[in-house]
Amino acid sequence: MKKLMVAIFTFFFLAVKAQIPDSSKANEVSADSIYTKLDVEPNFPGGESAWNRYVQQSIHNDILKNIDKLSKDKSSNGTCEVQFVIDKDGSIINVEAITMKNSLLAQLVIDIIKNGEKWQPGLKNGQPAKAYRRQKVTFRTPKE
Repeated sequence: MKKLMVAIFTFFFLAVKAQIPDSSKANEVSADSIYTKLDVEPNFPGGESAWNRYVQQSIHNDILKNIDKLSKDKSSNGTCEVQFVIDKDGSIINVEAITMKNSLLAQLVIDIIKNGEKWQPGLKNGQPAKAYRRQKVTFRTPKE
């Protein structure tokens, strides 16, 4: 009976020890994880002002091209928020509308973001890591 108890205790100890995280792996960045906060945030070439300028100019151009359709699409009035991921290589991936999902405005914003330049990726523990980003765009039809 004593041997059985020692064997059970040893097994329990090994099972508990196996659940303690390996500190050497604590700094590893998971290939599948997408972070909301990094040590170094992703950066658009030219910085935040260059990103805002790109979005504003692209939206302006697309709105001018699609003003008649946007004016008729009542679901495109308001603020559209789009979420996307900056991948470990700086590519823009997983672009999706959070609000106004089926509106023309949402589709325009999604297309603009998808066609943007690569970013400098963010860093977590000194390694490139995926990061979420969000962009809001507001469109209101002029009152007649």
